Amino acid sequence: MAGCLNEILPDPISEADQKILLDLLKRKMTVMADIAVELLHAMEKNFGSKAREVVREMINQQEFEARQNTGNPETDLRDFCAMVDKAAVGTHQWEKTEDQPCSVGYRFTRCIYAEIFRELEEPELGFIMCARDEPWVKSYNPKLAFKRTKTLMNGDEICDNAYFVEM
Repeated sequence: MAGCLNEILPDPISEADQKILLDLLKRKMTVMADIAVELLHAMEKNFGSKAREVVREMINQQEFEARQNTGNPETDLRDFCAMVDKAAVGTHQWEKTEDQPCSVGYRFTRCIYAEIFRELEEPELGFIMCARDEPWVKSYNPKLAFKRTKTLMNGDEICDNAYFVEM
């Protein structure tokens, strides 16, 4: 299962040290997420359901600036997925379920964001993070695509992310 900190550290650390670091990271991330939850609740108290509607709009309107000089879609797919692998280390656990020239699939079994926002009873707020996946891949190369049918944030047992070249 991928996601171990040793994948990115110059010198290996013990499993016990990794647990200490990841617990610290989760505690710090929880503080920040809790502030976001408190802010949302304060906005709902003052502005009613409109505040949550703004969150839903954010989920549906995620955008990234398009990357300049996109390359070959198959090469960009490989580069993008390598970036996903590095970005997810420590906060996610996963395995690749598919690794083809034009498609890469993942089975995420742990997401620290899902854990935190579900513990705070605000997975909808946390789903803003999940909603970034599709526009992020499109900004990297508009010929790339993304699909997911299950999401840890929504209570599923996995996230089944699939990245592929649109034909």
